Amino acid sequence: MKRHNLSFIILLSSLLVFVACNDDSLFTSKVSVSGGYTIVSKIRPGGLEMALGLRMRLITKLKINDTIDSRDFKTMRDEMPNLQVLDLSNAVIASYNGYEGTGFNSVYRYSANSIPEFAFYNQKTSVGKAGLQTIILPNSIRSIRDYAFNSTGISGELIIPASVKDTIGKSAFSFCENLTGIAISGAKLIGESAFQGCVNLTGNLVFPDSVITIHPWAFANCEKISTIEIPESLTEIGLSAFNACGGLFNVSTTNLNFSSADGVLFNADKSTLIQFPKSKSGVYNVPATVSSIGPWAFANNDKLTGIQLPPTTSVIEDYAFYNCVSLSGNFPISSSMWYIGQQVFEGCLGISGFTVAADNMIFTYTNGVLNDISQFTLKRCIPSKSGSFIVDANILFIDNSAFSNCVKLNSISFPESLLDISKRAFFNCSGLTNIYVKNPVPIDLISALSAFEGVDKANCTLHVPLGTKTAYSNAIGWKDFVNIVEN
Repeated sequence: MKRHNLSFIILLSSLLVFVACNDDSLFTSKVSVSGGYTIVSKIRPGGLEMALGLRMRLITKLKINDTIDSRDFKTMRDEMPNLQVLDLSNAVIASYNGYEGTGFNSVYRYSANSIPEFAFYNQKTSVGKAGLQTIILPNSIRSIRDYAFNSTGISGELIIPASVKDTIGKSAFSFCENLTGIAISGAKLIGESAFQGCVNLTGNLVFPDSVITIHPWAFANCEKISTIEIPESLTEIGLSAFNACGGLFNVSTTNLNFSSADGVLFNADKSTLIQFPKSKSGVYNVPATVSSIGPWAFANNDKLTGIQLPPTTSVIEDYAFYNCVSLSGNFPISSSMWYIGQQVFEGCLGISGFTVAADNMIFTYTNGVLNDISQFTLKRCIPSKSGSFIVDANILFIDNSAFSNCVKLNSISFPESLLDISKRAFFNCSGLTNIYVKNPVPIDLISALSAFEGVDKANCTLHVPLGTKTAYSNAIGWKDFVNIVEN
């Protein structure tokens, strides 16, 4: 009997030793304090929470000298409310497969040598770690994944190690409003909205020769940047990558895809104007080589007061002059102009009219309204339009934002021929008191619920044909009018 008890004791002791050898957080982790830093070493990936215990809620400065994974980033993000400074210079990031990482159920596999997805941005609460002010990144990482530092409080200059040769992910540092500078050494791809909304980035933005692709909106709204240096290697710039960015462009003369002149970004042969810096002001004379104004090219520039287009310009893409609040006078439409995209002039409250060349066969301008007669589309009404307006019987479509912010318009009449009213067509037409509709069948507004957004539907009377009140009272987008009367 004694032998059996002895055997049991030996077995139990062996199990305890085995557990102890495998539980680093209890027996082999090392936590010390030096220079205000809590220094952690000798932990296994996923063991940070247990190694620090309750003290982690008090830590303001943390240095990690061992291997961690996405679970440890989740601990730092969610369980360390006072963390301000994080030094990962000696850390190694391991891969992790599971649902206990920073991405919850949306991410399962986390790559080694990468700052993980949502590292300091909680996608469940849509809140970044605002208290995190300083991050020193490991020199071993190859990528920074999506939303890693989105909306965090990182301040000063951010040094991205030369080891990051792959990707700076989507929204990786977006809306880091305290960030004043960045140094990018080796990344090939900069993701969508990677630095969007970093409103205090200043100085020169220099891309290394390694950069091949910059995705849409990557540096949008970085209005304090002074210059943007484009290297030979860059082959792709996504839609609105530098929208509302203040930097003047300087493109390498050996770049085969892009060029610059007077601080403005163009494609290689200057046939397309890609981006006009927000910092440029006054009247701009578009070069004679330009046939196309790209999407968002001038958008959100509040200093542009006038534009001169050459006869060669035939295309203006979507949102090209969106919210150019200081643009004033008559906008020129040359004889060769054949396409004007969606919401090109929305927010351009100072435009007083359109000057259409007499031999232009596509556009007409009458009674304060620009029409595309080739597409039977009412394109844009000048914001100062007042009183009543009758849509011509030849018009089949009312374009996106065609009457947006026409606050002085008090009455509009639609012909029976009208087939479609697009999104935000009458956005913020707060002065409308009467809408006259001749079509006995309500136009389908399911895809354009914002068509009458901002119209006072309690005080604007909707006049419909005899016998159709019930139909309009039940139709999406029309039934919101309180006063529907038959005429």
